[in-house]
Amino acid sequence: MKIKELRKNRPCLYETALCLAIAKARQDEFRWERFIDNLSQICDTFAHQIASEDTTPSQRTRQH
Repeated sequence: MKIKELRKNRPCLYETALCLAIAKARQDEFRWERFIDNLSQICDTFAHQIASEDTTPSQRTRQH
């Protein structure tokens, strides 16, 4: 399966992180500092989860 096909079949983790960070930053009044902190925390969480599973997202997709 080509990379472009994989991207069509699953959401981009970075795009998901952006949406989550924006939503969290807007809970009060949107501030860039909160957005950047939120985005950093979310990306770190995604990276830690992927590393702990010892596979990349594309490898997980092929396994299913």
